[in-house]
Amino acid sequence: MQLPKPLGHLLGQTMRIFKHKLTSKFKANNIDLSLDFFLILLQLYNREDVTQQDLSNQLQRDKSIVLRQVNTLLDKRIVVRLPDKIDKRKKNLILTQKGYELLLEAKEISRNLSDELLAGLSETEVNSFFKVLQTIQENSGLEEDQWYC
Repeated sequence: MQLPKPLGHLLGQTMRIFKHKLTSKFKANNIDLSLDFFLILLQLYNREDVTQQDLSNQLQRDKSIVLRQVNTLLDKRIVVRLPDKIDKRKKNLILTQKGYELLLEAKEISRNLSDELLAGLSETEVNSFFKVLQTIQENSGLEEDQWYC
């Protein structure tokens, strides 16, 4: 199949547009988060027993990058490290109340941005779009739990 532009270019350009607009909206609402930090907070919100290693695997990022990002979130008092209830050697990352409130605001802004960017598309078109993205992810050969990168 011949595309007008390479798929990687189209997906990358769309992601850069989304990232830029989301960061701008965060700044306009005094939310000091990048897309990378937002994705980490989403992972922590969805599970209670997340370690830095888990984040590194889920986001498919180098451990040293995740460590620096987590340390920044710790310094901002958005997350804390707590010993695991079962394995005391493990340290789980938990959202603080400040982090939880920040994430709720950020999620609302992200939801509104998604609505804004999908404006003018019918429900059928949006469903088709998500089906196409899901098929691309499935065709990548990665397991579904590895798609969160």
